[in-house]
Amino acid sequence: MGSLQDNNNTELDFERISILYANINIGYFGVAVAVAFLYYVVYQYSSPVIANIWGLIVFIAYLPRIALSILFAIKLKKHEIVPENIRPWERYMTLSTIVPYICFISVIYLPYGENQLISILFCALIFMSLATGGVLTITTSLPSILLYINLALLSIIVKCFWSQDKIFILLGCFFFIGYILIIKLIIRQNRTLVENISLKIENNKSSLIDPLTKLWNRRRLNLHIEKLVPASKRSGEPFSVIILDIDHFKEYNDTNGHNVGDELLIKIADILLECSRDQDLVVRYGGEEFLIILPITRIAQAEVITERIRTAVKEKTDVTISAGLAEYSDKINFDQLVQKADVALFTAKNNGRNRYVLAAA
Repeated sequence: MGSLQDNNNTELDFERISILYANINIGYFGVAVAVAFLYYVVYQYSSPVIANIWGLIVFIAYLPRIALSILFAIKLKKHEIVPENIRPWERYMTLSTIVPYICFISVIYLPYGENQLISILFCALIFMSLATGGVLTITTSLPSILLYINLALLSIIVKCFWSQDKIFILLGCFFFIGYILIIKLIIRQNRTLVENISLKIENNKSSLIDPLTKLWNRRRLNLHIEKLVPASKRSGEPFSVIILDIDHFKEYNDTNGHNVGDELLIKIADILLECSRDQDLVVRYGGEEFLIILPITRIAQAEVITERIRTAVKEKTDVTISAGLAEYSDKINFDQLVQKADVALFTAKNNGRNRYVLAAA
């Protein structure tokens, strides 16, 4: 149960962090517009020199974050980022965001002289606009959005109260109320997004799982093979398949009834999961037929697993199983591989059942 929960969490992390990076790429346009507008404000109400220095510092500060986004996109495309290793990328994004945000928000503390009120109002307008955009784009990552909200809005509030002018204090109160409302909205929005992502994952899984045995179905098998075969060709590492079915299952069903037959299928499925490894894919292939994909596994290793399954089924149930084994090579496709294993299974049945046969090399 714990392993299943961990798997759900990694898939959830993969979905939401992938959305985070995708939305951040879109958000760069909004940031660029905001920087351009604030540059104009500083240029007009402070000085051209300060505007140029501030703009250059912000541009340089954002470069590592942009580079991180590009690196993530490249690694994701190459399938080097998977659910099991994506979690640190959220931390990388949060850390790479601290310096750019501080540089960006420093605009509120630049010297504006007698134009301080209008300058702060312009800055607050941009900060609030980006905060609203952040609620819509990066709330799949609570640390990232909270970092910006706290730095941006609290800096405005502190600036207003620090001035000790009545109009600024009123503005500070207004911004503080907005800050509280936005924080609540962010937390609620994050919870809703995470729940929606979880629901999507569960729906996808439901369409990939056999409802009776809770094993993967053929649709999930096809998705797995789309990645496994190219990976095997690239690495030169073979994989093996085991195709097996229950001996005399029709007679067992006819004698004991379909409900008992279903219970047997569930029990066999549990045995297959117990005897296989975490990296193996166990599929209900047909009525009483099962297929196991063994990544980076030679036929000799597949024999050991098959014998473990055969022995466990014989000891724990009233039936036996027969199996055919085959090892993948780049000279055949996956359908041909399964056909070879199926021929070996047919041979095992003809030779007396309760055994396994290796397909011809």
